[in-house]
Amino acid sequence: MEAPVLGNKHHAREGELIVMAGGTPEQFERWEALFQSLGKTVQYVGSLGSAAALKLALNQLIASLTASFGLSLKLVQKFDVDVDQFMSILRESALYAPQYDKKLQNFLNHTYDDPNFPTRHLLKDVDLMLQSSRSQQLETAALEGVRKIITNALEKGFTATDYSSLVEGIEHG
Repeated sequence: MEAPVLGNKHHAREGELIVMAGGTPEQFERWEALFQSLGKTVQYVGSLGSAAALKLALNQLIASLTASFGLSLKLVQKFDVDVDQFMSILRESALYAPQYDKKLQNFLNHTYDDPNFPTRHLLKDVDLMLQSSRSQQLETAALEGVRKIITNALEKGFTATDYSSLVEGIEHG
């Protein structure tokens, strides 16, 4: 049985994690009450390994969306585009994800304290996603680029900081 979760420290304290269970249906039935105490959403995903794969897929989105947003933000800043205008247009588009606003001040202020998910843990999950994707014969070029950005940030000392610090790996120097 496996039961990876999605959420942050606040979600854990409030019992609002998203719990994804993998194993046999009988195992899920046996442990479902415990999972319900941890999360607002509990879902049986399938056989052993399926919930872990789903969790990796979600964390890959965290890494990729954060890196993509960070690159876009850095580009508009380099061209002196007003960040508020950029965000206003982005918020009204189908491209918007609420995560962008949650991390925007981190990016603008270069503050990444009190991490819910440290950058070094994101790298671990990206490496697991790369390994799993390669074993399934999936193209990983985009994620390899994100991995490079994360590695750059780690080399600059952003290891125990919030994963949004990966944006510091976008600029050279």
